[in-house]
Amino acid sequence: MPRESFTEDIVYAFVCRHPGLSTYEISKKLNMTGGRVRHALSKLKKMGLVKFKFERNNPRIRKLTFPVDAWLLLPKQVKEELKKSLSKKI
Repeated sequence: MPRESFTEDIVYAFVCRHPGLSTYEISKKLNMTGGRVRHALSKLKKMGLVKFKFERNNPRIRKLTFPVDAWLLLPKQVKEELKKSLSKKI
């Protein structure tokens, strides 16, 4: 397994457990460089696994990272089947 993929796995798992942190906070808590975390987050964003929210409390803008809701990651067919099975049980 390439090292890059391993980094993405670590960063994604961390973001899922601790949503709403900035790149700087993630890098400090994982003891990784900011560039390594930014690169992993960029790849995760391209894969559709994370999203960013920009927050401005003062002149500085914070880029906060959140995992994408698991429901949105499911294929359309799976969502429809789940909805049908849940509506039958109710």
